[in-house]
Amino acid sequence: MKLHGLALIGFLIAVVSCKAIEECRENEPFTCGNTDQLSSKSFPKDFIFGVASAAYQACYKSTIFDVEGGRGRGLNVWDGFTHRYPEKGGSDHGNGDTTCESYTRWQKDIDIIDELNATGYRFSFAWSRIIPKGKVSRGVNKGGIEYYHKLLDGLIAKNITPFVTLYHWDLPQTLQDEYEGFLNRTVIDDFRDYADLCFKEFGGKVKNWITINQLYTVPTRGYAIGTDAPGRCSPAVDERCYGGNSSTEPYIVAHNQLLAHAAAVDVYRRKYKVR
Repeated sequence: MKLHGLALIGFLIAVVSCKAIEECRENEPFTCGNTDQLSSKSFPKDFIFGVASAAYQACYKSTIFDVEGGRGRGLNVWDGFTHRYPEKGGSDHGNGDTTCESYTRWQKDIDIIDELNATGYRFSFAWSRIIPKGKVSRGVNKGGIEYYHKLLDGLIAKNITPFVTLYHWDLPQTLQDEYEGFLNRTVIDDFRDYADLCFKEFGGKVKNWITINQLYTVPTRGYAIGTDAPGRCSPAVDERCYGGNSSTEPYIVAHNQLLAHAAAVDVYRRKYKVR
Protein backbone atom coordinates (compact mmCIF):
# COMPACT_ATOMS: atom_id res chain seq x y z
CA MET A 1 0.00 0.00 0.00
CA LYS A 2 1.40 3.36 -0.97
CA LEU A 3 0.86 6.03 1.63
CA HIS A 4 1.69 9.51 0.42
CA GLY A 5 2.00 12.76 2.37
CA LEU A 6 1.80 16.36 1.38
CA ALA A 7 5.07 16.77 3.24
CA LEU A 8 6.80 14.89 0.41
CA ILE A 9 5.48 17.41 -2.10
CA GLY A 10 6.78 20.25 0.04
CA PHE A 11 10.15 18.53 0.28
CA LEU A 12 10.39 18.11 -3.49
CA ILE A 13 9.51 21.75 -4.03
CA ALA A 14 12.14 22.78 -1.50
CA VAL A 15 14.79 20.61 -3.17
CA VAL A 16 13.99 21.99 -6.63
CA SER A 17 14.00 25.55 -5.24
CA CYS A 18 17.36 25.09 -3.54
CA LYS A 19 18.87 23.61 -6.70
CA ALA A 20 17.56 26.52 -8.75
CA ILE A 21 19.07 29.04 -6.31
CA GLU A 22 22.45 27.30 -6.54
CA GLU A 23 22.31 27.40 -10.34
CA CYS A 24 21.40 31.09 -10.18
CA ARG A 25 24.51 31.81 -8.19
CA GLU A 26 26.73 29.66 -10.38
CA ASN A 27 25.46 30.84 -13.75
CA GLU A 28 25.04 34.60 -13.51
CA PRO A 29 23.40 36.51 -15.09
CA PHE A 30 20.80 33.70 -15.02
CA THR A 31 17.53 35.18 -13.76
CA CYS A 32 16.76 33.66 -10.37
CA GLY A 33 13.23 32.32 -9.97
CA ASN A 34 12.51 32.41 -13.70
CA THR A 35 10.01 29.57 -14.03
CA ASP A 36 10.23 29.76 -17.82
CA GLN A 37 13.40 27.70 -17.46
CA LEU A 38 11.50 24.84 -15.79
CA SER A 39 9.85 22.09 -17.85
CA SER A 40 8.66 18.52 -17.44
CA LYS A 41 11.81 17.41 -19.25
CA SER A 42 13.74 18.31 -16.11
CA PHE A 43 12.10 15.40 -14.29
CA PRO A 44 12.21 11.61 -14.74
CA LYS A 45 9.78 10.20 -17.31
CA ASP A 46 7.74 8.46 -14.61
CA PHE A 47 7.46 11.59 -12.43
CA ILE A 48 3.80 12.35 -11.70
CA PHE A 49 2.63 15.94 -12.03
CA GLY A 50 -0.62 16.14 -10.12
CA VAL A 51 -3.44 18.33 -8.95
CA ALA A 52 -5.65 17.84 -5.91
CA SER A 53 -9.03 18.51 -4.39
CA ALA A 54 -11.23 17.13 -1.61
CA ALA A 55 -14.84 15.97 -1.54
CA TYR A 56 -15.99 18.70 0.81
CA GLN A 57 -13.34 20.92 2.29
CA ALA A 58 -11.92 23.42 -0.16
CA CYS A 59 -11.01 27.04 0.36
CA TYR A 60 -10.91 30.07 -1.89
CA LYS A 61 -10.09 33.48 -0.44
CA SER A 62 -10.83 32.16 3.08
CA THR A 63 -14.24 30.84 2.04
CA ILE A 64 -15.21 27.22 2.67
CA PHE A 65 -17.25 25.41 0.05
CA ASP A 66 -18.22 21.93 -1.10
CA VAL A 67 -16.51 20.52 -4.19
CA GLU A 68 -18.76 17.57 -4.99
CA GLY A 69 -22.32 18.67 -4.26
CA GLY A 70 -24.88 16.34 -5.79
CA ARG A 71 -27.46 14.05 -4.27
CA GLY A 72 -27.41 11.18 -1.80
CA ARG A 73 -24.70 12.38 0.55
CA GLY A 74 -25.39 12.33 4.27
CA LEU A 75 -24.46 15.32 6.40
CA ASN A 76 -20.90 15.57 7.67
CA VAL A 77 -19.26 17.53 10.47
CA TRP A 78 -18.56 20.50 8.21
CA ASP A 79 -22.25 20.79 7.37
CA GLY A 80 -23.04 20.89 11.06
CA PHE A 81 -20.18 23.25 11.86
CA THR A 82 -20.81 25.87 9.16
CA HIS A 83 -24.49 26.06 10.01
CA ARG A 84 -23.86 26.25 13.75
CA TYR A 85 -21.13 28.86 13.33
CA PRO A 86 -21.77 30.59 9.98
CA GLU A 87 -19.21 33.27 10.78
CA LYS A 88 -16.48 30.59 10.83
CA GLY A 89 -17.25 29.50 7.28
CA GLY A 90 -15.33 32.38 5.76
CA SER A 91 -15.87 36.03 5.00
CA ASP A 92 -19.13 35.32 3.17
CA HIS A 93 -20.33 32.59 5.56
CA GLY A 94 -19.63 29.87 3.01
CA ASN A 95 -20.91 26.33 3.51
CA GLY A 96 -21.74 23.18 1.59
CA ASP A 97 -25.12 24.45 0.43
CA THR A 98 -23.35 26.03 -2.54
CA THR A 99 -21.01 23.69 -4.35
CA CYS A 100 -18.75 23.28 -7.37
CA GLU A 101 -21.03 20.43 -8.50
CA SER A 102 -18.24 18.04 -9.38
CA TYR A 103 -20.85 15.32 -8.84
CA THR A 104 -22.40 16.22 -12.19
CA ARG A 105 -19.45 18.01 -13.82
CA TRP A 106 -16.83 15.34 -13.20
CA GLN A 107 -16.10 14.88 -16.90
CA LYS A 108 -15.40 18.60 -17.29
CA ASP A 109 -13.06 18.41 -14.29
CA ILE A 110 -11.18 15.54 -15.91
CA ASP A 111 -10.94 17.44 -19.19
CA ILE A 112 -9.41 20.42 -17.38
CA ILE A 113 -6.90 18.19 -15.60
CA ASP A 114 -6.00 16.64 -18.95
CA GLU A 115 -5.56 20.07 -20.55
CA LEU A 116 -3.06 20.89 -17.80
CA ASN A 117 -1.08 17.79 -18.83
CA ALA A 118 -1.34 16.54 -15.26
CA THR A 119 -0.72 12.83 -14.83
CA GLY A 120 -2.11 12.44 -11.33
CA TYR A 121 -5.20 13.52 -9.42
CA ARG A 122 -5.46 13.38 -5.64
CA PHE A 123 -9.06 13.57 -4.40
CA SER A 124 -11.05 12.18 -1.52
CA PHE A 125 -14.02 9.88 -1.15
CA ALA A 126 -16.81 11.33 0.96
CA TRP A 127 -17.50 8.83 3.74
CA SER A 128 -21.06 10.15 4.09
CA ARG A 129 -21.70 9.82 0.35
CA ILE A 130 -20.75 6.16 0.32
CA ILE A 131 -22.27 5.41 3.74
CA PRO A 132 -24.76 8.23 4.52
CA LYS A 133 -25.44 7.02 8.09
CA GLY A 134 -21.80 6.35 8.89
CA LYS A 135 -21.90 2.60 9.53
CA VAL A 136 -21.74 -0.05 6.80
CA SER A 137 -24.44 -2.02 8.64
CA ARG A 138 -26.86 0.88 8.07
CA GLY A 139 -26.63 0.72 4.30
CA VAL A 140 -24.48 1.80 1.36
CA ASN A 141 -25.44 4.49 -1.16
CA LYS A 142 -25.27 2.83 -4.58
CA GLY A 143 -25.40 6.22 -6.28
CA GLY A 144 -22.25 7.28 -4.46
CA ILE A 145 -20.48 4.08 -5.46
CA GLU A 146 -21.46 4.60 -9.10
CA TYR A 147 -20.28 8.22 -9.04
CA TYR A 148 -16.78 7.31 -7.88
CA HIS A 149 -16.57 4.47 -10.41
CA LYS A 150 -17.41 6.91 -13.21
CA LEU A 151 -14.83 9.38 -11.93
CA LEU A 152 -12.14 6.72 -11.68
CA ASP A 153 -12.95 5.30 -15.11
CA GLY A 154 -12.76 8.77 -16.62
CA LEU A 155 -9.38 9.46 -15.06
CA ILE A 156 -7.92 6.14 -16.13
CA ALA A 157 -9.18 6.67 -19.68
CA LYS A 158 -7.08 9.86 -19.80
CA ASN A 159 -4.04 8.11 -18.28
CA ILE A 160 -4.41 10.17 -15.10
CA THR A 161 -3.38 8.19 -12.02
CA PRO A 162 -5.90 8.44 -9.16
CA PHE A 163 -4.67 9.00 -5.61
CA VAL A 164 -7.57 8.56 -3.20
CA THR A 165 -7.87 9.87 0.34
CA LEU A 166 -10.37 7.95 2.45
CA TYR A 167 -10.92 10.66 5.03
CA HIS A 168 -10.46 14.37 4.42
CA TRP A 169 -11.98 15.86 7.57
CA ASP A 170 -15.62 15.03 6.70
CA LEU A 171 -16.81 12.57 9.32
CA PRO A 172 -20.49 11.67 8.93
CA GLN A 173 -22.42 13.97 11.26
CA THR A 174 -24.46 11.04 12.53
CA LEU A 175 -21.33 9.52 14.11
CA GLN A 176 -20.38 12.86 15.66
CA ASP A 177 -23.86 13.12 17.17
CA GLU A 178 -23.94 9.50 18.26
CA TYR A 179 -20.62 9.19 20.07
CA GLU A 180 -18.59 12.39 19.41
CA GLY A 181 -16.69 10.92 16.49
CA PHE A 182 -12.94 10.62 16.95
CA LEU A 183 -13.26 11.17 20.69
CA ASN A 184 -14.63 7.64 20.92
CA ARG A 185 -12.80 4.47 19.96
CA THR A 186 -15.93 3.17 18.26
CA VAL A 187 -14.87 5.30 15.29
CA ILE A 188 -11.89 2.99 14.73
CA ASP A 189 -14.14 0.06 13.83
CA ASP A 190 -16.44 2.24 11.72
CA PHE A 191 -13.50 3.70 9.78
CA ARG A 192 -11.99 0.26 9.28
CA ASP A 193 -15.29 -1.04 7.88
CA TYR A 194 -15.58 1.98 5.57
CA ALA A 195 -11.99 1.51 4.37
CA ASP A 196 -12.59 -2.21 3.84
CA LEU A 197 -15.60 -1.43 1.66
CA CYS A 198 -13.60 1.06 -0.43
CA PHE A 199 -10.66 -1.29 -0.89
CA LYS A 200 -13.01 -4.07 -2.01
CA GLU A 201 -15.11 -1.89 -4.30
CA PHE A 202 -12.44 0.31 -5.89
CA GLY A 203 -9.20 -1.58 -5.36
CA GLY A 204 -9.07 -2.72 -8.98
CA LYS A 205 -8.83 0.91 -10.10
CA VAL A 206 -7.03 2.58 -7.19
CA LYS A 207 -3.48 1.56 -6.31
CA ASN A 208 -2.51 4.64 -4.30
CA TRP A 209 -4.41 5.19 -1.05
CA ILE A 210 -4.13 7.85 1.65
CA THR A 211 -5.92 6.97 4.87
CA ILE A 212 -6.45 10.19 6.83
CA ASN A 213 -5.64 13.75 5.79
CA GLN A 214 -4.50 16.45 8.23
CA LEU A 215 -3.73 14.29 11.24
CA TYR A 216 -2.34 17.33 13.05
CA THR A 217 -4.82 19.98 11.94
CA VAL A 218 -8.04 18.19 12.89
CA PRO A 219 -7.11 17.78 16.59
CA THR A 220 -5.67 21.27 16.92
CA ARG A 221 -8.15 23.39 14.99
CA GLY A 222 -11.15 21.16 15.58
CA TYR A 223 -10.65 20.31 19.25
CA ALA A 224 -8.02 22.63 20.75
CA ILE A 225 -9.13 26.06 19.51
CA GLY A 226 -12.48 25.24 17.89
CA THR A 227 -11.96 27.33 14.77
CA ASP A 228 -12.86 24.43 12.47
CA ALA A 229 -15.16 21.39 12.49
CA PRO A 230 -16.48 20.07 14.74
CA GLY A 231 -15.79 23.22 16.77
CA ARG A 232 -14.92 21.91 20.24
CA CYS A 233 -12.67 23.60 22.79
CA SER A 234 -12.57 24.78 26.40
CA PRO A 235 -14.81 27.76 27.27
CA ALA A 236 -11.72 29.75 28.22
CA VAL A 237 -10.40 29.36 24.67
CA ASP A 238 -13.65 30.26 22.92
CA GLU A 239 -16.96 30.46 24.72
CA ARG A 240 -18.80 29.77 21.45
CA CYS A 241 -17.53 26.17 21.34
CA TYR A 242 -20.42 23.79 22.00
CA GLY A 243 -18.29 21.77 24.41
CA GLY A 244 -14.83 20.35 24.82
CA ASN A 245 -11.60 20.30 26.78
CA SER A 246 -8.62 21.82 24.98
CA SER A 247 -6.19 20.16 27.39
CA THR A 248 -7.21 16.58 26.68
CA GLU A 249 -9.44 16.16 23.62
CA PRO A 250 -6.86 17.01 20.93
CA TYR A 251 -4.63 14.18 22.19
CA ILE A 252 -7.50 11.69 22.35
CA VAL A 253 -8.57 12.56 18.80
CA ALA A 254 -5.01 12.34 17.44
CA HIS A 255 -4.52 8.98 19.14
CA ASN A 256 -7.77 7.56 17.77
CA GLN A 257 -6.97 8.85 14.29
CA LEU A 258 -3.66 7.00 14.37
CA LEU A 259 -5.39 3.83 15.55
CA ALA A 260 -7.99 4.18 12.78
CA HIS A 261 -5.19 4.62 10.25
CA ALA A 262 -3.48 1.50 11.56
CA ALA A 263 -6.72 -0.50 11.42
CA ALA A 264 -7.26 0.47 7.77
CA VAL A 265 -3.67 -0.36 6.83
CA ASP A 266 -3.98 -3.74 8.56
CA VAL A 267 -7.13 -4.58 6.58
CA TYR A 268 -5.45 -3.61 3.32
CA ARG A 269 -2.32 -5.63 3.98
CA ARG A 270 -4.22 -8.73 5.09
CA LYS A 271 -6.93 -8.78 2.44
CA TYR A 272 -6.00 -6.70 -0.59
CA LYS A 273 -2.27 -6.10 -0.97
CA VAL A 274 -0.82 -7.98 -3.92
CA ARG A 275 1.84 -10.31 -2.60
